[in-house]
Amino acid sequence: MNLKQSIYSMLLLALFTFLVGCNAKMSKKVFDYDDTKGASYYLTQVDSSSGQTKINWQLLAVRALVKENKFAQANSILSSLPSGLSIEQQQEKLLSQAEIAVKTGKSVNLNEILIPSLSNSQLYRYYEIKLSLDGKNKRINDQAHDYIELGKYATGNQEKQVINASWSFFSKLNPSQISTIIVYDNETILQGWIDLSYAFQNNSKAIAKQEDDTPEIIAEKTKKQKESLKQIANDWLRQHPDHPAKAIIPLLTGEQTLSIDSANAKKVALLLPLNGSSRIFGETIRQGYSDAIKFFPQEPQQNLLVLDTTTSSLESLIQQAQEQNVELIVGPLLKEEVIKIKQLAPTIPVLALNKVDDNSSTTNKMCYFALSPEDEAKDAADHIYAQNKQSPLLLVPQNDLGQRVAQSFAKQWSKLSSNTSRAYVQYFGNTKTLSANMNRNVGISLTGAPIFIDSEPTLYSGLGGIGFDAIYIYSSYDELTLIKPMLDMGASKAGGSSLSATMIYSSSKSHVAHASTDFYYDMNHTEYADIPMIANRSSYTVTLPSNIENDYSLLRLYAMGIDAWRLANRFNQLDSEQIDFLNGMTGKLSTTEQCKLTRSLSWQQYLNDSSQQPTPKSE
Repeated sequence: MNLKQSIYSMLLLALFTFLVGCNAKMSKKVFDYDDTKGASYYLTQVDSSSGQTKINWQLLAVRALVKENKFAQANSILSSLPSGLSIEQQQEKLLSQAEIAVKTGKSVNLNEILIPSLSNSQLYRYYEIKLSLDGKNKRINDQAHDYIELGKYATGNQEKQVINASWSFFSKLNPSQISTIIVYDNETILQGWIDLSYAFQNNSKAIAKQEDDTPEIIAEKTKKQKESLKQIANDWLRQHPDHPAKAIIPLLTGEQTLSIDSANAKKVALLLPLNGSSRIFGETIRQGYSDAIKFFPQEPQQNLLVLDTTTSSLESLIQQAQEQNVELIVGPLLKEEVIKIKQLAPTIPVLALNKVDDNSSTTNKMCYFALSPEDEAKDAADHIYAQNKQSPLLLVPQNDLGQRVAQSFAKQWSKLSSNTSRAYVQYFGNTKTLSANMNRNVGISLTGAPIFIDSEPTLYSGLGGIGFDAIYIYSSYDELTLIKPMLDMGASKAGGSSLSATMIYSSSKSHVAHASTDFYYDMNHTEYADIPMIANRSSYTVTLPSNIENDYSLLRLYAMGIDAWRLANRFNQLDSEQIDFLNGMTGKLSTTEQCKLTRSLSWQQYLNDSSQQPTPKSE
């Protein structure tokens, strides 16, 4: 804010105080917002009031409508407000208009908002808006300071969310990005976040594993790394004893995970498709859910009610759960059913086993847990960026799935790189087309096109000659067995003997049990992602069901069932913006906005050693 605007704001505030006087206290009391009440409550108050009181209730109703993503109705009320609003009412109106603009992707002018006139709760909303704008424009320094301001005005559960969101931001910054942040002498909280980011980035990298490492050696290396992290955390705490991040240090060092809700058995309704075409998926998740206690016997049992979503409507299943005093619904699984249960908004909390595109909030608590390709692509962007790559190319199928994977990767890459580098994409056909090209000795040459995010304008369709330093392949096993040799063939025809200068990464989709010897030979040194349950199979003593043991696609669903059971035990503790709160079978679990769970996968590398049978080895 410039000097002229500051003087103008102070004069207006003084005038406002003089004119309104003690009535300001009464007005502020009316502006107390209860976020446990929905828009319908505030609209009822509007209907039964008049004058200035009615205007105050209208503004509160708008705030509730914005929270519920009912922007058209909110704008209608805002446009109907009379002229001559008090300064306080005008500032509340401007805040709501700015919130709507941010959520609908429209331009926002924050200069009209008089910061000195805002209450603490309004200041929190102001910096939420500013953070969204600064994040969109990749202003790293401004974002860093926005998080500090948010922390000043956060209350209750907001404090935890700000701490987790702050760590999520600072922990992903690379040294060059951190160097752009201006820290003044009195900004001890900001300096603490930067120090913590440096400390953990330098000391929490993947353990280097040698070809001849035994499980005992790996366990010892893991133990030493954990001890080193604890020492680093203790050193940081001595320098920053009052820093808000001290609340998450036990989670970062692995000393603490999200606490279990209660030692008593929780009554849970598990909603899954147990008949029809989706039966195999539902049965496998149910099997993992039921077997979870074998893997984690220290956790409390659950009083489980299994309901089949293919035999009854969701309305009747919810009613049945209510009649049996169920405390939590886990499921449903299919996306259309998750959309439906969100619309129904049962009074019982829900842990849905899929995600929806709709980001509107609900009156009940809903969290979303899924094994989505988009999340895996986002994790791949994190992993590849952490290895200091600058020009990634995605090879994905020419279909809707491939486009979604490319978009998800590109969005995360843009966020990580602050738009200093762009991700590229190249599409491939089905296995029949790939096989025909390979038989005709046609290799794959690297000519990726830049990925434009959502509504970004497409200025050009492709670029040849880009020096890609990373290739991420999202494909099936059958597709990858053709793609990798064709990449080598294309590089050879372009004048190079191999892709040795370019690191190749593949997704869990192509990682299968009992792959061929030729596959391991072709994939030598390629890194791949998979869930910890598959990556660390030798560390589990529980015997896996024979029907899924060697089927990795089913094993991932089985692991999802186990993690869903553990999440159900901790559901009351779940909230948005929680970082690495649980080392799950499907990955290291975190939550983003709207309590959507994301996963960090285990990254390994195919190594073709000198023995007769090549085997995959961890890095």
